[in-house]
Amino acid sequence: MRRHSFSAWLRRPSLRAAARLWLGVVLGLGALAGPEPGRALADGGAAQLGGVPRGGKAAVAAPAPVPAPVPASTVAPDAAPDGVLDSAPDSARIMAAHPDLFDPRSGYRIARQHAPTPTDIPPPARVVDADEARALIAAGAVAIDVFGASRARYDALDGMWLVSKPHLSLPGATWLPETGRGAPEPEIERYLRENLERLTGGDRDRPVVVFCVADCWMSWNAAQRIARMGWRRVRWFRLGVDGWRERGWPLEPVSPPPVNVD
Repeated sequence: MRRHSFSAWLRRPSLRAAARLWLGVVLGLGALAGPEPGRALADGGAAQLGGVPRGGKAAVAAPAPVPAPVPASTVAPDAAPDGVLDSAPDSARIMAAHPDLFDPRSGYRIARQHAPTPTDIPPPARVVDADEARALIAAGAVAIDVFGASRARYDALDGMWLVSKPHLSLPGATWLPETGRGAPEPEIERYLRENLERLTGGDRDRPVVVFCVADCWMSWNAAQRIARMGWRRVRWFRLGVDGWRERGWPLEPVSPPPVNVD
């Protein structure tokens, strides 16, 4: 990939638009959530993502106060066009390359949900790996699976989900289908909130681990949505069920709770 000068980077309208969108989402979430309380519950030491560009050179500072960069080698295949500096956050580069795939107001991914995901997520949500997710769940975190099963829907009369085939998930996880869509129906947003209230007992400081399968943007969306609802310790398990299975850890059948149709 050819490097461009800092001034040339500033003149790229697609990247500047994506950076403004990404920064707006970050600042909005930070204002809603406030500082994260320093609770003693183990969270597996979720890492702050960062790094330097290829060649070990210091990253060029971006004009907006975005989080530290990630190594360019971790960028998803559909991430950045030629000439975009490695210092941009992974998700910002994907937005710059494909702005039509994102809602310009919320920043959620609204199309092609099954695609390589970024290695970062706007705060206050944070990324965790399989070991960190397992430690969090063992310590009492709520595990939320947002896998959107093919042709899954609920019955409008009794709220029961009609799923085309069984789904395996992390032991103890709650499956809330369709809650990771970029623009879910109001009934689905209410379904997510009601189940979070029930599972956490209304405790906004209880850790919540959100996941799907690998290469699934719905968990990226849902983790941010849950943070915007007020939960302050949201963790995105990016590799999800696939990452758990690769470790040889057990999975179990799971059925989604019904939707409240009253």
